[in-house]
Amino acid sequence: MTVFKTILKILNKKKGMLILYTAILISITVLNQTSGSNAVDFEDSKPDVLIVNKDGDNAITKGFTDYISKHSEIKDIDINNEEKVDDALFYRDVNFIIYIPKNFGKDLMEGKMPTLEYKSTKDQYSSYTKMLVEKYIKMINVYKEYYTGEELISKVNKVVNDEVKVELKTSLDTSKLSSMTRYFNFLNYALLAGCVYCISMILASVKENNVRKRTIISSYNYKKFNRIVLLTNGILILVMWIFYMVLSGILFKDLLISTNGLAYILNALMFSICSLTIGFFIGNITQNKNAIGGIVNVVALGSSFLCGCFVPVEYMPDYVIKIAHVLPTYYFVANNELIKGMERFNFTAIKPLLINGAVVLGFSILFTVATNIVSRKKQTIA
Repeated sequence: MTVFKTILKILNKKKGMLILYTAILISITVLNQTSGSNAVDFEDSKPDVLIVNKDGDNAITKGFTDYISKHSEIKDIDINNEEKVDDALFYRDVNFIIYIPKNFGKDLMEGKMPTLEYKSTKDQYSSYTKMLVEKYIKMINVYKEYYTGEELISKVNKVVNDEVKVELKTSLDTSKLSSMTRYFNFLNYALLAGCVYCISMILASVKENNVRKRTIISSYNYKKFNRIVLLTNGILILVMWIFYMVLSGILFKDLLISTNGLAYILNALMFSICSLTIGFFIGNITQNKNAIGGIVNVVALGSSFLCGCFVPVEYMPDYVIKIAHVLPTYYFVANNELIKGMERFNFTAIKPLLINGAVVLGFSILFTVATNIVSRKKQTIA
């Protein structure tokens, strides 16, 4: 009980850093939820188009202009003043200008392939408008072999104006799941930094020369002493994990009690155990309290940046991702990303989760073995 109380006193002095890591986690999560888009519906955005028609009311040309008008916002600008036209394009009052030459409709019917001239802002809206133009002309060239006049226009308009209805076949709230995934990805930093810092500081305190010598000469069994230190740190990590799960429940409410939420919780628990072993390993390597802060930054921040916690993996170079494979954080984040898109949790679906979880468990075993080796060597030296 004496050892347990002593460790709690040490931890109480270091609680400021735990509060700091938690504050960073909450701040980043709230910032992402505030800046992230909550929209789940697609809304068509029409480009601004100016049509300079020199072909009059030709049936083909009229059908073409009506089609463009339906899918864009037609701007009313003095087409005889080229300077005003260029200014409208420069100031983004229009995205695309179409110059329809004289005899365009007639030449198109005769197979002469008339050329349309364009001016554009070269953005996504202008690209979309050009796609509309090319689609209409292509349909005219296909159907003119079989129809003429009003019948041709009717057939072409029927084809180009057909709308495809897209129905989203998913029960997942993708927007909230994305926010939740980011929270659990950022949790890597809070867990790893908190574990490494607190455990290393505790071990540095209880393994100071004076403390270690007093423990050795006392009647206190050193094995019991080590078990209590290990148990106390285990309780610390468990409390941290529970706290962060409660926090996630406050932030995401009902989503946490879903199957996806349970998968996030178990994945975080597995990584918490791994963080515990990493903290023990580093705490046994050095008892220099001044160096521990730097080690925390290298381990927690470094792994967070390399493994996709702060920067999504899809934006990172291939060589960085290859390096990230040697860190347990990579597999923790990979599981979070997999859970985000999962609707069914049968064996086939969860197999990648189990593989990544096994890798994280393997890292835990590896760090435990490494800790025992380091501890044995230090005892031999002592």
